[in-house]
Amino acid sequence: MSSRGVRDLLPWAHPFVMVDALVECVPHEKVVAVKRVAADDPMARGHESEGGALPASMVLEGLSQAAALLYQLTYEGIEASRLPMLGHLSSRSCAPARPGDTIVYTVRAVKMTSTSGIFHGVAEVEGAPIAEAELGFSVPETTT
Repeated sequence: MSSRGVRDLLPWAHPFVMVDALVECVPHEKVVAVKRVAADDPMARGHESEGGALPASMVLEGLSQAAALLYQLTYEGIEASRLPMLGHLSSRSCAPARPGDTIVYTVRAVKMTSTSGIFHGVAEVEGAPIAEAELGFSVPETTT
């Protein structure tokens, strides 16, 4: 799925979109998505003393957005008011993502229903893990 298709499914706007494209989706099971870190990425500019790097919090945000994509593609047609509210249950960062890197997010559903879920996600650059997280979410009930 192209970056336009991803943007249509996620409520975030530039520069907070941390997923550029969808590589693979197996509904109810897993999603693989990518983020290309550009030299002019506003999220990486704040770390110029290190030659530019995407903050670990933005990599974890990318894992959360990939989980939201899995949810959206599993339960099609979710209203914007019912998008999942995601949170990090635990996480660790191993290395930064730098301009020129392509981050590959692989997120697996540990348990996912139409109202809540738990995911395990790994972010990698060139096959090496840079972050890992356990993510949880819940979906607001509809209001009438």
